[in-house]
Amino acid sequence: MAIYDEIGAYGVSAKGFLAELGALPEGTPVDLRLNSPGGSVFDAVAIHNAIKRHEGTVTVWIDGIAASAASYIAMAGDEIVMPENAFLMIHDPASLVMGTAEDMRAMAERSTR
Repeated sequence: MAIYDEIGAYGVSAKGFLAELGALPEGTPVDLRLNSPGGSVFDAVAIHNAIKRHEGTVTVWIDGIAASAASYIAMAGDEIVMPENAFLMIHDPASLVMGTAEDMRAMAERSTR
């Protein structure tokens, strides 16, 4: 299996990944090749949880980059293999806000906690 794209609607969706994982016989060991700049944290959480539920051993190979939401997927593996020249990037959550000045102040306040 491989995720060589963004995570989410414009790349590898949770729905598509779960269909591919679910097509494997129960208990099948999985080598997941990962090279992704990240994307939708909601899809990444669903993929992470599906990997954790999988009965077979999952080895995640970080072939290039596992950034942002992709780093969350990487952490679901039973084993994580990462060459010296690969990258793993984890960051604090980020968000966007639209609205009034009051909405923006409220978001800024939540972001500093």
